[in-house]
Amino acid sequence: MYLQLGINLKFDINSLHNNTSTKTKTTVLVLGMFFILSLFFIYLQYSTTKDFVSESQQEYEKKLNSIYKESIFRVKNFYKNRALANLNSFGIQKALENRDAKNLFDLSKRRWNILSSENTYLESMAFYDNEKVLITYLGKKPNPNINIENNSSFITNQDSNLDFKVKVMSSNKKGYLVFFINPSFFLSEIYHLANIESYILFNEKVLFLKNKGNYTFKEYLDLNKNILRNNFELNNRLYSTHRISLLDKNIKDEIEIIFFQDITSGQQRLSFTVLKSIFLIFILGTFVLIVLHYGFKVLIVKLEKSNESLEKSQEELSLLNRSLEKRVKHEVSLKIKKENEAKEKERILIHQSKLASMGEMIGSIAHQWRQPLTQLSSILVLIELKYERNKLKREDLRELTKQSEEQIGFMSKTIDDFRNFFKPNKEKNLFSPYKSIENALSLISSTLESHNINVELKFDDEVLISGYESEFSQVILNILSNAKDAFIEKKIDNPLININITKHKNNSKIEICDNAGGIKLTPLEKVFEPYVSTKHASSGTGIGLYMSKNIIEKSMNGSLSVSNKEQGACFIIIL
Repeated sequence: MYLQLGINLKFDINSLHNNTSTKTKTTVLVLGMFFILSLFFIYLQYSTTKDFVSESQQEYEKKLNSIYKESIFRVKNFYKNRALANLNSFGIQKALENRDAKNLFDLSKRRWNILSSENTYLESMAFYDNEKVLITYLGKKPNPNINIENNSSFITNQDSNLDFKVKVMSSNKKGYLVFFINPSFFLSEIYHLANIESYILFNEKVLFLKNKGNYTFKEYLDLNKNILRNNFELNNRLYSTHRISLLDKNIKDEIEIIFFQDITSGQQRLSFTVLKSIFLIFILGTFVLIVLHYGFKVLIVKLEKSNESLEKSQEELSLLNRSLEKRVKHEVSLKIKKENEAKEKERILIHQSKLASMGEMIGSIAHQWRQPLTQLSSILVLIELKYERNKLKREDLRELTKQSEEQIGFMSKTIDDFRNFFKPNKEKNLFSPYKSIENALSLISSTLESHNINVELKFDDEVLISGYESEFSQVILNILSNAKDAFIEKKIDNPLININITKHKNNSKIEICDNAGGIKLTPLEKVFEPYVSTKHASSGTGIGLYMSKNIIEKSMNGSLSVSNKEQGACFIIIL
């Protein structure tokens, strides 16, 4: 039964889809999109208006906050100046130092009368000694339990209400003069400057300006001070609650100035915006329906014709795709063939480079062996001569044998160095560029010495390199060999190669410079291209620097560059 119901439902949906005309489906689709765009338009209008109303509320709050801060600033400066004037007047400091309450009272009474008449919210003017003990006061008696050392500006008075305190120390540091002001003063300032009713909440009490304004919200605050909401309705008007915190970090109680903003007009504006948007959408929707009814007949006919031509185009496209696949396969096979040929050429270049390096190294070994072979020959002649004259002692024979073994060991080490240099590396390892360059120099030292070429190796600091040490040594030997050939070809007097190893950020920087006059090639970077050489055709193949560039930049992820300096060419390797 359920199976049959599912089959019938599926059949009905498919039947509805098949039996619905293109015009109807298009109309539904357009109306749906229009409905979504309409909702989005209403949302944008509502959001923009709401943001405007919110910004006006924020500006309203900033204005009152600015009035309050300006009042605090003016009150502190005004009473600090009055306190300093009183403390610096005749006899006050001496009376304060002597704790003479009567003199302090009499000398300050005239100033108190003036200040209290100027500001009816000034409650008291009190003198304290340097132990913060009350000496005397004018006006209302301060709370004897308060700690005037407390940095808080708001304190609790004897009536458990709130006072604003301005404290000033005398110039001789023998006491203090403190003014206590009723915080309702700030409510008065806000009322006079902005004509706004405001309240202070402190210890579940509501402080307000008596005989000022209507104070419509007094009753509301008394009933709701513990559960104040951001927005509320009162007397058919909507209000937003704003707070200015007077809380000092040294006071445990929460103290706030509360004021209310009438936002009825803003909410009415939001409602009007939504209604206006709905009205405009209704008019636009009616117009769209008319366009759909009279315009889609022609459009649908054209679409049906386009569908027919599209089907034909799809058939042609499928034929084109088949031919394109064949062409792609052919192109891919050609590309693979070219890549294989390029790899083979590169392999041949590497082989040629190694053969060239091997030829250089064999010549170097010949130079290296010439001296030890000469010494071995001399030792053999000496042994024969002493033997013929019967002067060959056992000790002499042992010493000469030891010398021969040393020369043979030196020659064997040369062979080992040569074999290690051309041993292929399959895995990367960490190595010291300084030691690697030293080993490379030891292999061609005799060749360099035979041509009077001096090498200065300077080492400041280095970073261990991750890569193939033998390939790195091959790069160094290629550059040194090119410098040697340049010296010989140009017949340079006092040939010199400077090698500097420094630390560059987190890399090792190897700088190899000569005084052979530089490379005469434009552009200079062309020297790294294959089969490009500045040497005579009989002494250069043009693949050494090409392979060096590949080793440094492709195999070891570094950089190799060249520049002409004042005396010669300078190669820089960064790894």
